[in-house]
Amino acid sequence: MRRRRKYDFYLVVFLTILTVGYFTYNHMSAESRGVENYSEALEAYKSSDYEKAYEEFAKVPSGSTLKPSALFRQARCATNMDKKELAIKKYNRIVHSSVKSSIAPISEYNMANLMFEIQDKGAKKHFKKIIKKYPTSDYAVASNYYLGLIEVSNPPKSERGLKKSKNRAFIYFKNYLEEAPDGRFALKTIDEIKKLGVQLTNYDNLLIAKSYYANGEYTKAKDYLNKTTLAESWSDFAKNEYKLGNKEKANYYAELGLKKHASNTPNADVYEVIDNYIASFPLRRDGIIKLNSLGLNSTGADYAAYLNCNEVVASNLKEACYRTLYEKYPSGQFSADSLFNIFMAKYLQKKYYDAQRLGFLHLKKFPDVNSSPAVTYYMGKIAFKLKHYESSNNYYKQVIAKYPDSYYAFRANYNLYKDDGLFPFLELNEKPVVFPYKKSLDNNLVVKLAYLKDYDLVEELCKKDKFIQSWIAYEKENYTISAVLARKGMEELAVKPSFEDLRWRLVYPMHYYDIVDKVKGGNNPIILEAIIKEESHFNPFAKSSVGAAGLMQLMPATYNEVVKKHNLPSDLNAETANITAGSYYYSGLKKVLGNKDLYAIAAYNGGIGSVTNWFSKLIYSDIDEFVEQIPYPETKNYVKKVLRTYWVYGNVY
Repeated sequence: MRRRRKYDFYLVVFLTILTVGYFTYNHMSAESRGVENYSEALEAYKSSDYEKAYEEFAKVPSGSTLKPSALFRQARCATNMDKKELAIKKYNRIVHSSVKSSIAPISEYNMANLMFEIQDKGAKKHFKKIIKKYPTSDYAVASNYYLGLIEVSNPPKSERGLKKSKNRAFIYFKNYLEEAPDGRFALKTIDEIKKLGVQLTNYDNLLIAKSYYANGEYTKAKDYLNKTTLAESWSDFAKNEYKLGNKEKANYYAELGLKKHASNTPNADVYEVIDNYIASFPLRRDGIIKLNSLGLNSTGADYAAYLNCNEVVASNLKEACYRTLYEKYPSGQFSADSLFNIFMAKYLQKKYYDAQRLGFLHLKKFPDVNSSPAVTYYMGKIAFKLKHYESSNNYYKQVIAKYPDSYYAFRANYNLYKDDGLFPFLELNEKPVVFPYKKSLDNNLVVKLAYLKDYDLVEELCKKDKFIQSWIAYEKENYTISAVLARKGMEELAVKPSFEDLRWRLVYPMHYYDIVDKVKGGNNPIILEAIIKEESHFNPFAKSSVGAAGLMQLMPATYNEVVKKHNLPSDLNAETANITAGSYYYSGLKKVLGNKDLYAIAAYNGGIGSVTNWFSKLIYSDIDEFVEQIPYPETKNYVKKVLRTYWVYGNVY
């Protein structure tokens, strides 16, 4: 009896292993076959052979994670072959599948669109479901537009029913404009609202005006602004007139609104009006002075005062100016930066205890603002000067941990490890830019689609992920767009990932480094790479407003001088020639400036004459004090950006 039981036990175990092995093998087989079938089908799809692609996508096994995307592609093939009913069936399979996929929202939206086109009454139900199930998606926003069209396309015959239908349509159209004033259907939505013939309120007219403005239709925007009250729309009047080139009118509305109506206007709108107002003056300084003469006491007054402290007031009066600003607006948008400037003034005056007290206040009151890395770093320097060495090191480590990609992390690292030198990285090890995520939340579907180069579908599924959008732009060789998107994505992250994270390679790609390394001469190639990134974002055809051109943004006169001296090609935009000339030019600056890279970087932006002049005029005891006191804001920021970029490149590669 015992032997029989033992035999039964082993049999159960054997059958269990056999069953698990069978299903595992089938799953693995389905995955590999799915990848192969999908890849072949995608090639046919890209060649516009939709009939063949449809058949090949059908071969993707049901057990493959690629099955939902294969069904989606079949639906696209059917649509391109004008077989809309067949496409609807494929989309419907995805929507009602027991396996939920990230393709479901776009599938239901596409299905509803096709149903709308063939006048299937079920479209309305699906558009409403999209709004309910995916309320924050772009598909929900667009569904409002289509629901409005459905209401007006089949109007009831009764007068009462017609009125209700028009009101529903109007609400849907307004919802769309509120969510997407610059959307692809915005102008069509406005045309539909006009057809309704409904009575428009002040809010409605302003909503339409804002949408016209967002779409660059400034004359039409003005027509609707004229139907609104000035108290609510003064900022829109000012911005619109500025776009129309009527700067006098724009400034009239700006001054009137800033004095009387700014308190009920969003900060962003007020600041944009102020920026336009200042830009309308031949000299920016004159615009700021005029702005501050208006006696503002509402929204925007703090911004005007901040600009005055930052750009107009003499250096010996700045501390008092910032103190007045901070005391008047202790919780305003510019209070953190004002407190930082008071803190730095005390530090530069060597009043370290006063500075420390202000630093404690800043870190407590503003724990994570733009000036936090700088305050944390200088608190480390203050602690060192007060001989609190352990505290000093802790501050430096905190900067590196919390703000790893900042200029101040670069400086903190030097203060912690001085034996490595100011520029510890001497060369880069090339690493490829790859898909930014090793795994996807959607059972690796997006990752698989990415490696299969189904860029269009990946882009559609990940519209709001700037890193994936950046990667797609990179794969399409749109390197400048790629770098900008990745940088914005990294800026939006509250906590920065480690430098091993693949996303850093998108933010800091190694374009042209092979050329840089060949023509570096005696220069650090990473510094040259950083200069290229900050100067042109790797666009060989970049041209500044003052005429600087190419990857290293050289002025034509400077380039021609280097060309004659070193017998280089005359084409300023030629990649190798531009980088070579930039390297020679940088070497010349460095040679004159005591072979110091930091000063050469400052001179590359601000001019060698300015830098040599600052040597005699600025009072400083180390390079930190020199950098913080550079009189040109653009050059000061440039130095910090290039050194930050150098630092990140060194850590990533």
